Amino acid sequence: MKVRRLDVNHDWTFGQGRANYATLAESVAQRVKSRLLSFQGDWFLDLEHGLLWLPTFERPADLRQIEHLVKRTILHTHGVRELLNLELEWDPSTRRLTITAQLKDHDDQLIDITN
Repeated sequence: MKVRRLDVNHDWTFGQGRANYATLAESVAQRVKSRLLSFQGDWFLDLEHGLLWLPTFERPADLRQIEHLVKRTILHTHGVRELLNLELEWDPSTRRLTITAQLKDHDDQLIDITN
């Protein structure tokens, strides 16, 4: 599957021909990260795409439910074969959740993801 590379602002890259497309492990990592950054209901072509971030973070945040949703999202991403490690770091003062994951794609390549 071809996936257009994203820049540091999560915008598509253009102007470099085939170099604008991510391949193999890079494309799997980008798809996972894009899904984790998406809010469910925001993409008009697939209203189920993304996560229910806002209702999930009502006080108090249920980290077990969040972990379950994140795991499910990662494992249902095209190209992911296995989730090896998942860590969630929650900072209640800033309400920032840092997600770190290690997974394998269908080619058995290790992929590290941090948001």
